[in-house]
Amino acid sequence: MEIDKCINCGEPVPEVLQICPQCMRESGASEEEIKIAEELRDIANILNITADACENIKAAMQSILNIAERLEGREE
Repeated sequence: MEIDKCINCGEPVPEVLQICPQCMRESGASEEEIKIAEELRDIANILNITADACENIKAAMQSILNIAERLEGREE
């Protein structure tokens, strides 16, 4: 899920929203709409945090393999 900015205040929002939960509240949105917007915002935040995890895991695994290879060479 991509992160965009609220068209009203500029706060980060998921791409499926145009305005943030606070601006929704100020504009008179229902509590149910605000609750859904907050859930989407939190999901987008989590996805944004983990976006590079696969690349980080690949780099870590390659480093571990490199270390193991060097350690095997020392045993000979």
